[in-house]
Amino acid sequence: MKILVNWLTLICGFISSILIICTFSTSYQFHYFGQIFNSYLPVQIGICITMAVLTLRFILNETGRKRIIYSVFSFIISVSLIFFINLVK
Repeated sequence: MKILVNWLTLICGFISSILIICTFSTSYQFHYFGQIFNSYLPVQIGICITMAVLTLRFILNETGRKRIIYSVFSFIISVSLIFFINLVK
């Protein structure tokens, strides 16, 4: 289970990085990747999913006080991104 979550975290981080690059390139008109990258919605969704997976990773892998602090902090970021996605629409 830990190996699966670690790989899932790595994959989500990589996809979020690609989304950030595509969004910034389209926003600043370096290269046009598509209509969906005209807004920051893909970045928000990618980071929200990545932080949710990181929450699960911290719960499984960390011990002691780090386990609680890191997982709560990641979960708060994920929930706040969902809130701001709905707020900005």
